[in-house]
Order: sequence, then structure tokens, then C-alpha cells
Amino acid sequence: MAAVELRDLLHYPFLPEAQKILASRGISVAGLSKTNPGRNYLDKAAERVVYSIDGKETYPSDTSGDNISDIVTYVLARVLVSCTKDKRTVERFVRAEAKRVFGYLRQEQNQTIKARVCAEFGISLDATRLTVLQYVEMAANIREEKWRLINREVEGGYVQISADELEILLSEKIRAHLGSSLPLAVPGAVEREFAPWTDKLLMKTQERTLAEFGVIDESAYPPCIQTLIQGAAAGVNLTHSGRFSLVSFLHVIGMNAEQIEGIFARSPDYNPDMTMYQVDHILTNEYTPPSCVTMLTHGICVSKDATCEKVSHPLNYYREKKRYLERKRRLEESKAKKAEAAKAAGAEKKEAPESE
Repeated sequence: MAAVELRDLLHYPFLPEAQKILASRGISVAGLSKTNPGRNYLDKAAERVVYSIDGKETYPSDTSGDNISDIVTYVLARVLVSCTKDKRTVERFVRAEAKRVFGYLRQEQNQTIKARVCAEFGISLDATRLTVLQYVEMAANIREEKWRLINREVEGGYVQISADELEILLSEKIRAHLGSSLPLAVPGAVEREFAPWTDKLLMKTQERTLAEFGVIDESAYPPCIQTLIQGAAAGVNLTHSGRFSLVSFLHVIGMNAEQIEGIFARSPDYNPDMTMYQVDHILTNEYTPPSCVTMLTHGICVSKDATCEKVSHPLNYYREKKRYLERKRRLEESKAKKAEAAKAAGAEKKEAPESE
């Protein structure tokens, strides 16, 4: 196996050698907040996560002269996002880190270290084809129709891919690899110690969600969600997939547990304890609402409209519909203002004294 130098680990801190570096420096996660250098590292690690939550360009390398800062902050950032127990925070962090690693990997001039990193991921930067199994694994989370295996050129058990497609697939592979061990099992004592930092991250994620989806607008709900809400209010016994889809959707767009439970409380046979248990379970695990394809499979994709035909996920429907309704509202307000101005101008002209 190729030797990895410290400068390489700054770019690829997920490599096993990075853990040895921290151990050799006597850096331990527990008790870190009790020292000034430790609190400084935690602040930088939280900043690294905030970058990912905000969807900014990849977190910049440390320029303070601390030659292991990027390794420490990466490790601590993984601990912090695990402490949040928030799937949205974890996913945003993993996506940003994968982008960072892939950027370094594309520019890597050292072929030895490039081969070492690729071996860690089990990938090649020069592939022109992948086995069907490799392809399906790497393309599993890409939703565009062209990536479905049925739409690909398959020959002799291999899927042909272009250089541009390989970059997308490799990025997905890296993201899956970095996220495979998250969230980490963090001891309760460490969770309590890091609470000041994780609380800020959770608040930042909530702010980002509000910025992304805005104030909740029920008129923008997709037909499937509207139908589920109507069923819950009428006392219909929703299927497990229906209840899961409804709760996870409402949570992602910004509803808290109390607001979601209030929807089920409209039901004539509302059971507060059972509802609270089910809602809390879904919210605690931070599940993402299923795609339109999955909704269709479970028989809860109903009353499709024109917007449904243009999207592949209920959340995308919600975004599209909200933008449409907002444009419509602004247009109506503009028309109303113009009409009011014209009316005022007409009244002013009518009241003006006649010239002698």
C-alpha cells in the first residue's frame, strides 16, 4: 500500500492514517472543550459543518499554520453532525465533504496517492465502463431517467459510461462511502459536552430549511399530501407508508412535532399517545419523504395534476407550486396597485376645477 504523507491527509482526512496522526498527537475527543485549543478546534469544526448546511463552496483549507487542523476539524465535524441526530445536517455535511474530496482528487498530480485514494473507494478515474452491479450501486440515488439501467447501453455485463458520467458516478460513490458510517455512536457524555456546538448547528439547519421552503403554504401541497391530510382528518386509517410519507414531508418543510400531531388530532378517533409515538419515531430518525415513484408503488400517488408530470419528488412539487403561487400573488398585487393608481388618477382628474 502506498505511503501517505501528512499533506495528503489534509486533503483526504478520511484515510485510516489520519486516525493515527491524531492518536500520535494525543488528541482525544472526550474533554476537548475543556482546553482553549480544543474549543478552537470545535469552533472550526462547527464552521465546517455550517459551510455545508449553507450549501457554500467546499470548506477552504486551514491557513493558520496548524498542520493538522484540517484533519482534526474533519473528525470533529463528523462527531458534531452525529450528535445532532439530524439527517438533514448529516446529509448536507456528507455531500459537501464528498465534493471537497472529489475536487482534490480531480486535481491530484501524485499518481501514487491518487491510486491509494481510489483504492479506498474501490473506484478508478479512468473507467469507460462499469459492471452492472457497480453501476446500479453508484447510480442508485440519481433520479434522472437516463440513469436507469433500462435506459443504458449494456454489453457483456458492463454498462458503458462517458467521462462526464463517470465524474457524477464517482462523486456519488465518494458521498456514499463518506456517509456509510454516519451517524457515529457518540457516548452520552460527549454529546452533553458538545451540546453548545450541536445546538447551534441544529438552529442553523432549521434556518436553512425555512430559507429553502419559506413559510409553510398548505395551498402548495402536492395532491398526494393533500389527500393524506384529508384522510387523517376524516379518521381514515392511513397505511404505514401513507403515514410515513405525510409526517416526513411535513417535517422536512418545517413543521414541528406539535403541528404535525395537530393534523392527526382532527380525526374523530385520535389517539394522542399512539400518534405522538409514531410522529416522534419518524422525526427522531430524520427520514426523507419518499419519491413519486415510491409513492406510486405504495398506491398513495393520487390525483396527479400538470405539475406532477414535471417533478419526481413531492418536495420538488412543493417548491414549484410555491414559486408559481408567489409569482401569481405578485402579479395580482401589481395589477391591483395599477388599478388603484388609475382609479385615483381618474378621481383626481374629475375633481380638478375647470379652467376659466
